[in-house]
Amino acid sequence: MIGIDEIWTKSEKVKKQMINMLINDIKNRINFDKIENRRGRIIIWDYKDEWINILRNIPGIKNIYPAIYFETSIENIKKYSLEFFNNFIGNISRFKVSTKRVDKNFPYKSIEVNKIVGEEILNKYKLKVDVKNPEKILYIEIHKDYTFIYDKIISGPGGLPEGSQGKGILLFSGGSDSSVASYIISKRGLKIDFLFINIAGDIYLQYVYNVYNKLKDYFPNSKLYVYDLDIGYLFNVREGYRQILFKAIMYKIAEKFAKKNNYDCIVTGESLGQVSTQTIDSLKVLDSIVDILVLRPLIGFNKGEILDLSKKIGIYNIRAPEICKIENHPVTKPKIDIIISELNKLNIDLDKEVEKIKEINNINIEEFNLKIPDKKDLIIVKSEEFSKYNFEKGKRYLLICKKGILSKYFAKRLRNIGIEAYYMDEKTAKMLKYI
Repeated sequence: MIGIDEIWTKSEKVKKQMINMLINDIKNRINFDKIENRRGRIIIWDYKDEWINILRNIPGIKNIYPAIYFETSIENIKKYSLEFFNNFIGNISRFKVSTKRVDKNFPYKSIEVNKIVGEEILNKYKLKVDVKNPEKILYIEIHKDYTFIYDKIISGPGGLPEGSQGKGILLFSGGSDSSVASYIISKRGLKIDFLFINIAGDIYLQYVYNVYNKLKDYFPNSKLYVYDLDIGYLFNVREGYRQILFKAIMYKIAEKFAKKNNYDCIVTGESLGQVSTQTIDSLKVLDSIVDILVLRPLIGFNKGEILDLSKKIGIYNIRAPEICKIENHPVTKPKIDIIISELNKLNIDLDKEVEKIKEINNINIEEFNLKIPDKKDLIIVKSEEFSKYNFEKGKRYLLICKKGILSKYFAKRLRNIGIEAYYMDEKTAKMLKYI
């Protein structure tokens, strides 16, 4: 038995539409058709243990009640209540009966049923009634034809059914922010797909795909799209503007892709003031360069709250690591005229670039690991120099960045063209005294 959330605040017409959407979503996810709506509850006329973990992730479901049911009569209520309660004897000493009379024509009021069933249990078992602090609550829900009994209430995400508020494309990084944003916005009825703008190659894509695969517990019908952005673009722009221009390019690509594929909006994991591209001035600039609604479900969340939610949805320990900074001193109050000027200089053909976006259904990337190199004749190259440095065959290079992600990506690219290159994160490089 399923309890629904704020759907009940809607008009009768909208309520009916949303309940039907939710029932269809449930049918598709558990692959079972015998489901019906009856006066405040959605009834699934069967039970499987594995369904619980599926149902608890479906937007629109407030509570799940694993129940037994039988034909409604006071004698059946007494009989099956005793049988049901027998499962708990020996483990509890205090109990309570809580009845909901959905069928108002049933001859006994809720409080009378509580008393009748309570007395039956007291007469058979050595227990005490405790309405304030019971160890077990027996819930009885009386409908016209059937009565349902249960003792567990399992929380769902609540909110509105998936797709009831349209569909959006989420700018996805595989980190905590965008992952939690996808979870939060889905509860508001938005169906989402994911768009990953990749500047770190296949190695980083593996991290992102792993997180996406976990999020499919919540969005089994979602899609992951990937666009490979040439990071060289970002090293040919005005000093201080690389970070915000990277975000601007992401927005423009997402906007073009969204309009081409009939998405209603772009969704991001931005939180006000968290980083340089999320100041109020930066967000105003980003909003001004696109002609599409941008939703930011985490705008008022602090980092601790976001990380707590990332643990709740199961991605905290597998989230993608942060990519190394592409700029040490980014602007926090960017000027719109400079942004537009720099974008025009880049002369990116958005129609052509959007054609490069591909859907990812599976991924199997060979891990790229390199041994610690000999320091002799080793040339150290740091992340801010990667795209501009003139690498030569016959020389040996160690690429270093803060997290080791970009350095790994560039080292692999150099190896593929016959240049001896190694990678390392900044902390390891300092520990081993390479820098």
